[in-house]
Amino acid sequence: MEAEEKVVIVVDPGSEVKISVNTSKPIPPGQVELPRVPEKHRRKNEEAYTPRLVSIGPLHHGDAQLKAMEEYKLKYLNNFLHTFKIPLELLAEYAHSQEKNVCGCYEDTYIRDLSKLSEVILFDGIFIIELFLKNYFPEMREMGDTIFENRWVSSDIVHDLLLLENQLPMRFIATMYNGFVSRKLSKFLDNETDEPPSFDKLAFEYLKNVGNTRKLEPSTTHSFPRARHLVEFLAVLHRPSHPRAEPEEGKKVEFGKCATATKLRAAGVKFSHGAEKCLFDVRFEKGELVIPQLTVNDFTETFYRNLIAFEQCGYNSKDITSYVILMDNLIDTPKDVDLLIEHKIIVNELGSSEQVADVFNNLYKEIVTDPKEFYFANLCNQLNEYSRDWLHKLVTKLTEWIASLRRDYFQSPWAIISFIAACILLVLTVIQTACSILQV
Repeated sequence: MEAEEKVVIVVDPGSEVKISVNTSKPIPPGQVELPRVPEKHRRKNEEAYTPRLVSIGPLHHGDAQLKAMEEYKLKYLNNFLHTFKIPLELLAEYAHSQEKNVCGCYEDTYIRDLSKLSEVILFDGIFIIELFLKNYFPEMREMGDTIFENRWVSSDIVHDLLLLENQLPMRFIATMYNGFVSRKLSKFLDNETDEPPSFDKLAFEYLKNVGNTRKLEPSTTHSFPRARHLVEFLAVLHRPSHPRAEPEEGKKVEFGKCATATKLRAAGVKFSHGAEKCLFDVRFEKGELVIPQLTVNDFTETFYRNLIAFEQCGYNSKDITSYVILMDNLIDTPKDVDLLIEHKIIVNELGSSEQVADVFNNLYKEIVTDPKEFYFANLCNQLNEYSRDWLHKLVTKLTEWIASLRRDYFQSPWAIISFIAACILLVLTVIQTACSILQV
């Protein structure tokens, strides 16, 4: 095995601060970290995989519709150099030293122009660092910064950073942040003795409106150093807190099949939202299905589609895919969404219940998953067994009938008294009739 090649870059000659970076050969073919989205997924919703405003990395660099943001990258670069007093030559040296490594993270067909690769990754890496810092430290923003002052622009930038094909390797950005920037943030901290935020912390804060990120503990990001890019960062952040429960021995696994929310309620299943922060902490106990609260917003479809595409390329377990399959089963119509909203399981920031139903009904298409990797197999078996039990259905029907009776006929005390009197009269009439028959 060839020894690793390293280069040492002197960041600040006066303080002898240095960073050591690996310049080994790129990752071998077939082990790319940033694969393309499979074409069968892209066909379902091209927009969910395509940047709207900004290109990150080599694939979409140069696209005509994204060129306007190149001026913002230059502006952010100038702000970065002015704020942190870092010579551009040092940054260029770092980017050039990492060119082979970064190139090896992509499929061969990704790179359009190798001669500009170091420039592209440098500008894009600084743009992301500056973007995350301005989000974390509002005092760093300039007046008239459209990215933060225009809600639509801000939303589109977040969308673009969620795309699997619009990424830079996180270790490239994090090394640049740790080596050149982190130690110079003391003037922005409340106390100069405070530790500067890690790059993971900055990413967490910027993406907190995506998926279930807001409800997760920021401190947990320190345990996720293996994330290779922002898509995997979110995948690891949202991973299950417990290992998959194995189906009971001897029972057939009905892969990805359970009744909808409204049908489960008709079968006697009760619904409630759990206090758990992890989306995978779904449990079914004593006839009650407890599901952690989920916020559905403009980022939901893009978030799930790109994480599913990443999993379908053979990376990580199929946990996010499993969650989408479960929600697709529970939600078939807007009435299912209404039920989940009623029980505070879904917080709808997207629009109508029909829009929410469409999101989940269209996500699970062209997905190939091994039944053995389905995280909720045991849960689905439990729900199916419960919903098919005739006794639960009978009790539910009786409960619904009594509720309907109360709603339609017992809205006042006089109605109840009249009903009781009618029942007594009916019983007395039956007794009188029976006695008359017996006397004959």
